[in-house]
Amino acid sequence: MYKYLFLASAAFVMACQGSNTQNNADTATEKIHEGVDQVKEGVEMKADTAGAYLKEQKDKAAASIEEKMKELDQKIEELKKDGSKKSEQARKDLQEVRDDLAKSLEDVKNSTAEAWDKTKEDVNKSLKKADDEWQEFKRDFKELFR
Repeated sequence: MYKYLFLASAAFVMACQGSNTQNNADTATEKIHEGVDQVKEGVEMKADTAGAYLKEQKDKAAASIEEKMKELDQKIEELKKDGSKKSEQARKDLQEVRDDLAKSLEDVKNSTAEAWDKTKEDVNKSLKKADDEWQEFKRDFKELFR
């Protein structure tokens, strides 16, 4: 009788352990799914953050270009009022610089995350070129820009 009781007890314990193993497997699977969900959320958050950062950088670059274009527009208008041949040439040259900046502005607006570093480098070059050319115009046409 003890022998049967022992066997029944052993069978009961083994059945419980089998159930436990299944519960452990289910728990492990749930943990894996939770981890995968957390990784997905992290990737989505990183993508959102990267997108926000890129937008912020593009907005700053666009604002710098637009500011420089405004300055050039004012100077071009001043040159139009002068009417001399010298001011006409300076106006045309400044208009070319402004047109280059307008192209850079379009590049900024259409830039992708992958191309942003190159676009930013090109924009910085365009802004520097605009500043350098303006300084050169002021030296060459100093009587026009008092």
